[in-house]
Amino acid sequence: MKQIQPMPDAENLRNSRFEEAVAAYGPALERLARAYEADREVCCDLVQEILISLWTSLEGFDERCSLRTWIYRVAHNTSASHVTRQMRMKRRTFVGLEDLAELADKWEGEEAVGQADALKRLYELIEQLKPLDRQVMLAYLEGMDAASTAEITGLSARNVATKIFRIKQVLAQRFQERGSKPQDHGPGPQGREQGGCDEG
Repeated sequence: MKQIQPMPDAENLRNSRFEEAVAAYGPALERLARAYEADREVCCDLVQEILISLWTSLEGFDERCSLRTWIYRVAHNTSASHVTRQMRMKRRTFVGLEDLAELADKWEGEEAVGQADALKRLYELIEQLKPLDRQVMLAYLEGMDAASTAEITGLSARNVATKIFRIKQVLAQRFQERGSKPQDHGPGPQGREQGGCDEG
């Protein structure tokens, strides 16, 4: 059966949306990929995989949600699939948000650390979370509200709010006690810039 090719106008619209997505959310997608994959080379491959998935998916974007929500949904789903493959290959075990505080307790008794070291530790915590909980935490750190996060993850807004409450508790305790705010260490534009992926 012959595949139906997109109409020129539809193709132009997809090109425009893809360019808009990369321009507006490219750095955020790289931060997201780094939270899912610590290895720099593999992370760059993941970024490319996310962009390919996004390009492919935009043909079916029907504006029933915002472009931002669509982008993050595709990025998280692609990254979660990557983590699942890695789990099968490496037989790695991940934890849930309910165990996050216990993991963070390992920091206790250590000297106060600078922003770069604190950011590194935050990513280390994120990288140990199960994919779904990781999605919620990353969405929170990117400034999304519970409703937007629910759209991306498929969880109820109430479930998301509960998870965000746990995240806030842990971050407030581990960072504010050291004289800094959690958002100062989130994966924002100033966070974890080293090791970025080259365009190509």
